[in-house]
Amino acid sequence: MPTLQNGEKKLKDLRESNIALVINLMRKFGICSRAELSKASGLVQSTITSIIDSLIKAGIVIETGSLVGGRGRRSIGIRLNTEKLIVLGIRVTRSSYTLAIIDIFGELKNLEKHSITKDLEDPSVFERILEDASTFLLKNDQKPVGVGMALPGPYLINEDTSLFLTNQGWKSFTFTKKFESRLHLPVFVEQDSNVGAMGEWWFGNSEIGQGTKVFVSTGDGVGAGIVVDGKIQRGALGAAGEIGHMSINFEGPQCQCGNKGCLELYCSEKAILKAAKCLSKPILNFESLVTEYRAGNSAVTEIVNRAAEMFGIGIANIAYLFNPGVVVVGGSYKKLGDSFLDQVNRTVRRHIYPLFYQNIGLQFSALEHDSCLIGIAAVVFDRLLKKPSFLLDH
Repeated sequence: MPTLQNGEKKLKDLRESNIALVINLMRKFGICSRAELSKASGLVQSTITSIIDSLIKAGIVIETGSLVGGRGRRSIGIRLNTEKLIVLGIRVTRSSYTLAIIDIFGELKNLEKHSITKDLEDPSVFERILEDASTFLLKNDQKPVGVGMALPGPYLINEDTSLFLTNQGWKSFTFTKKFESRLHLPVFVEQDSNVGAMGEWWFGNSEIGQGTKVFVSTGDGVGAGIVVDGKIQRGALGAAGEIGHMSINFEGPQCQCGNKGCLELYCSEKAILKAAKCLSKPILNFESLVTEYRAGNSAVTEIVNRAAEMFGIGIANIAYLFNPGVVVVGGSYKKLGDSFLDQVNRTVRRHIYPLFYQNIGLQFSALEHDSCLIGIAAVVFDRLLKKPSFLLDH
């Protein structure tokens, strides 16, 4: 009897794996035929037909009409149903949160942004986010298959706990179960840098199907998401990639995290603005700083170039730690443009072995929307496709 049960489980697991493979291929192909899926997947035509029939019945796949293939042969086109395969994305920063409906191709369908006027550790902040998320779904009459949250701090996946840096150091928070209970949907939480990395892996334009890609998020802090062969590298607890708290000056200023000379004390948006506010003509927000930098303001350029140098040292350390093929920079720094990235590149070149430099591609994110927002869809579907029967039953 146990042998029979084991055999049934293996067959079920194999079908789950095949369904995930077919959905991922359709995500890459867009509109395709059953024959193309059979050829690309290596699955026999009867298996593809069975899987597609199940997906059509569940509303996950729809037929698009006739396709003309090689030698004039006609077949029925199929594609993923982007009205069905949607998620609720919740992107949280220290000053705002964004609610969005995102489909499996990373396209935004609805979006609204709210300000945060209290510290993230205030319990009322996430109570309000939950309330607004419920209202957002009702207002837009959407039925997502899951919810993803991108947060500005490490997420300890084994403990279902998020860490936020406060004036008193790191504090832990747990709220996933409350969101699942209220929204009646599976909720997946991830650090924003990891979300951005998955967004770049799934939706970015760099042709990398295997290998190591690092996404560096810039804004209030600096963080890195590391993806190897399509999988997030979280470390033992889930805090891998906290490069903003990597010391680049052991005699530097004290950071809230308890360390000294942390990278983000020198090159985060907050650090740049702190220096800009001390100018003879103070600059009070990042948009104004970008304008002055692009206009060639020498004092601002000096501040930005210093930050670029420090940031480049951080990237050089990433190159030695992870040896990535691609490093993608997202967030605030994109607004500074190519001259900023050129300065970072020059610093990286000076600080790493030439062979390493030749094999690393440093670039700004080319995605139209925030990687840490649309990447939520990548995180949710990546998790759900580990057991795609959930999508068929949803």
